[in-house]
Amino acid sequence: MAASCQEHLRRLLLLLAGAITLAYGQGGGFGGYNPPAPICPAFSCPSGQKAVGKPDHKIWSYGCKDAGMNILSAANFDASNPFAGMQGGKSVNKCCIERDICKQTCGMTSKECHETFQKCSAKICKGDQNCNLQAMMSEIMSEPVDTESDKDKDKKYDPDEYKCKGYNRGQKEACMCVPKKEFKAATENNLKSFYSKFNPEKLNKKGEIKDVEEVWKKWKGKEPAMLMALATKYKDKAVEIRVKPKPPPYTPPAYDAREDASKSDETGATADDASEAPDTTQ
Repeated sequence: MAASCQEHLRRLLLLLAGAITLAYGQGGGFGGYNPPAPICPAFSCPSGQKAVGKPDHKIWSYGCKDAGMNILSAANFDASNPFAGMQGGKSVNKCCIERDICKQTCGMTSKECHETFQKCSAKICKGDQNCNLQAMMSEIMSEPVDTESDKDKDKKYDPDEYKCKGYNRGQKEACMCVPKKEFKAATENNLKSFYSKFNPEKLNKKGEIKDVEEVWKKWKGKEPAMLMALATKYKDKAVEIRVKPKPPPYTPPAYDAREDASKSDETGATADDASEAPDTTQ
């Protein structure tokens, strides 16, 4: 593993340890962890254009199905695979997937996605300590270790940039820009594309949306929320579940005997010089 990748993982683990300590201390358990929503910049378009979802974008998620750590087994934590051995109990996997749906729905804000996850996990956990810990870890470690940082070793680590990484990537993958006057038609095209794949009964024989006027009456001005609600409803078919990349196990740097010998020589030379220095004491 490259040095910058190791440093990134170290910082994540320190962040996790601090969050666990804070949450347990403030809440008398892991139910006290409720971080503020990250404020991430929205996807932007040139003047005269508006962001709309790409009709061919395939929503995907790592989920967090294997996150179910028992507090008593925390001593077995494996830095290279944080969710290893986490089995049983309640699962917030549904919440992780719905959070990723939000991040990949063009027009949803990072605050809305954060609140979506918090509300979902609170509803599932209902004060369960292991479940709350699972939710906390799923928030902190939702993204794999960024090996891309190896390309710019001098780049300063920015925790806010890391918090926005998944949201920024999701919006970039899901959004495109169209002239404002074409926004409504593009949104309808997205709806038709979605229904044709996952619920063709919503389309008439010509492939047009049934009761499209009612759709606009209900959802005009709330188009991102409409598309997110649809993807969430049909998430078992609409969301591709991917395997989260795992960092390689930490490998300590190789021992270099020559470096130690060099340091010893330097220390010895300094001692010899000191012994040969004239005595100026009275």
